Amino acid sequence: MPKFGNASKQRLATCHPDLQAVCNELIKYMDFSILCGHRGQTEQNTAFREGTSNLSFPKSAHNSFPSHAVDLVPYPVDWSNLARFHQLHGAFVVVAAQLKERGQIKSEFNWGGEWKNFPDYPHYEIKEK
Repeated sequence: MPKFGNASKQRLATCHPDLQAVCNELIKYMDFSILCGHRGQTEQNTAFREGTSNLSFPKSAHNSFPSHAVDLVPYPVDWSNLARFHQLHGAFVVVAAQLKERGQIKSEFNWGGEWKNFPDYPHYEIKEK
């Protein structure tokens, strides 16, 4: 069974409890890494300058604490294999729906892979109501 490494655990610990719940259940079925949870001002503005985020601090869902966003990547990492990101997304959706149905989480999520102007395949964030 896959499990998180220490870096993934530390990054996930900075995230909203609902994101933690989904990821902790999902890792039982698929191997993936947590690239990012919370981002402070320096890290967010660096991501913006480097083009890996389209938002500067404090506009990203990563900037709240706990973070309302998490970045996931299928393991082993192959950035050119978008099918694996879609597979991870499908599993994320199923796990999140099951946890919500059981009353274990309250949130719904947006996936950055569906954004037309800035597709961000690792990115999941809590939908603002």
